[in-house]
Amino acid sequence: MRNKFGFLLLVPVLLTLSGCQQSDKLSFTTGKFTFDTYYNDNYFLLDNKDVHEEIALASHAMALSTFKSGPEYETHNQYLKELWEKEGFTNLYFNDYFFVKPETDSIAFGIASKAIGDFTLIAIAVRGGFYEAEWTSNFTLGEKGNSQGFDEASDKVVAGFDQYVATNQINGHVKVWISGYSRAAITSNLTAGKLLNRTENGQYSTDKYNYSTSDIYAYCFEPPMGVDASLEEARSPLYQGIHNFVNFNDLVPLVAPYQWGFVRYGTDHYYSDRINDIYFDTTEREKILSLYHFTYGADKFHSYTVDDWKFFDVGESLATEYELPRKSIHPSVGRFVHTLIDNIALYGFIDRDTYYEDVQSGLRELIATVYGANPKIEKIDTSAIIDIIFEYSFVKNLFIELGTDKSVEFATDMQLLLLQIFGANKETFEDVQDLYINNLDFFAYLPGSFVARKDILAQLLYRDNAMGLMIAHQPELSYSLLCTCDSRFLGENKCKFNDGTYYILHIQKPTSFSLFENNLNKVVFEYKDSTMISNILSAEQYADGSVDIYLPKNGSYSYEAAAEGISLINVDPLMGENIINSSLPLKGNF
Repeated sequence: MRNKFGFLLLVPVLLTLSGCQQSDKLSFTTGKFTFDTYYNDNYFLLDNKDVHEEIALASHAMALSTFKSGPEYETHNQYLKELWEKEGFTNLYFNDYFFVKPETDSIAFGIASKAIGDFTLIAIAVRGGFYEAEWTSNFTLGEKGNSQGFDEASDKVVAGFDQYVATNQINGHVKVWISGYSRAAITSNLTAGKLLNRTENGQYSTDKYNYSTSDIYAYCFEPPMGVDASLEEARSPLYQGIHNFVNFNDLVPLVAPYQWGFVRYGTDHYYSDRINDIYFDTTEREKILSLYHFTYGADKFHSYTVDDWKFFDVGESLATEYELPRKSIHPSVGRFVHTLIDNIALYGFIDRDTYYEDVQSGLRELIATVYGANPKIEKIDTSAIIDIIFEYSFVKNLFIELGTDKSVEFATDMQLLLLQIFGANKETFEDVQDLYINNLDFFAYLPGSFVARKDILAQLLYRDNAMGLMIAHQPELSYSLLCTCDSRFLGENKCKFNDGTYYILHIQKPTSFSLFENNLNKVVFEYKDSTMISNILSAEQYADGSVDIYLPKNGSYSYEAAAEGISLINVDPLMGENIINSSLPLKGNF
């Protein structure tokens, strides 16, 4: 959901794709740089149910080529146009919002096509960056059904697809390739879902054209959630052609919250992380760093600090009262962002109804103002808002006095914040007061997110932690992670996608504990003399002395313990925890 960032873009492909010729290689531009990618029509002869590195790389290129900054809106389609022309697409169409200043609920997308054998391939690229006031739509959930902002955006893309097919008189067998990043990823996800929902018995036909469920190729990078459905329904075979690529440490794919009933269509593919890959610290992290820093222009990127999370001990009193950890080794930003979103959803805004009735309208107006889409108030400096929030609100009320509920004072300081931001223009003073009043509920509800987890905001005291949250959604990191799973970069040593699930090994009363990992052939965790020891695993110890060890599922473990109460818990990144065995023996393996 990111609008302003420096970016990657495509890392030069190091190895020639098996079966592809050198002519498949081409360059494209995004931001200030030009990079290489690959494209071949034969990609779309592959089975859409499987994730393919060839289509993934080309999809990421298409998604990122929609990014172009600058005030010359009439050229914002330039990079996508150039890419499609190099790939041999014709009948290029770009909707009006590629060429004008974005509005609060607009969406920009392009469509192109080409004949391949006995079918027509239709490519759809949705803009996922530099969309300014469209941020407002990201926070528009609506009263019921799919998340309103994303749903309405996808309706516009579907309507654009229908109009495109009719205008260009496309007949016969059709295949659809769609991609997007962040906001555009969930828009693409919903668009693909709606095209698939048209099918009956796997087929959709009009008197002009037809496609089947095997003809939809949707590749969505770091997508939020916005589908109002059960997880079982969203992951049904109907949507197997939709592939979502997720960084476990990125908070964007966790909103709109699963706790409020939101999911996304298709299959989630998670990148390697310390929590879900036993090889992360021994080999995989270096692969990510090498590809991230190898990229031309990498000296302009933020340093990779996502897995360098710093732990903050809130003290014995708060840790005991709220059952919080006192010690942590290799703390996980991914677990932090999951806890953050859980608490905002359940204890801050409480539920979707509360958010819709009390928060959404005022928050939309505030965001629109920030991006210059509120006609009453001139555009303001977003960076100044961030600085003042930290100075007047977060630090003063929510960090320094973590043990006190300061929501009233927080809201009062937010009034001072808004007055300082807008006060220089006296003509807008009354409008600013209205803006504050409309958002009072937002500023009052938000601190409730942190009442039961005082450690959440405490960990944001560290600037590197706050920066880590931002970097986790950087498109250059997303692309680097994708490259680690591509044999053209790493050959047989490429990383593997996983489903994001992992184990928690919980030890209620440990005296000593030793965990051996059979593939690495070494001890990977020890607990002795009241101290947790590990070079590669993340673990936490709580105020009552209990220990949680976070274990990737691709490990093979043997353990021996002097302890009471050993249990094994499965964790799904959306559905949460589920106890597998509540009484493990003192010695065993799994």
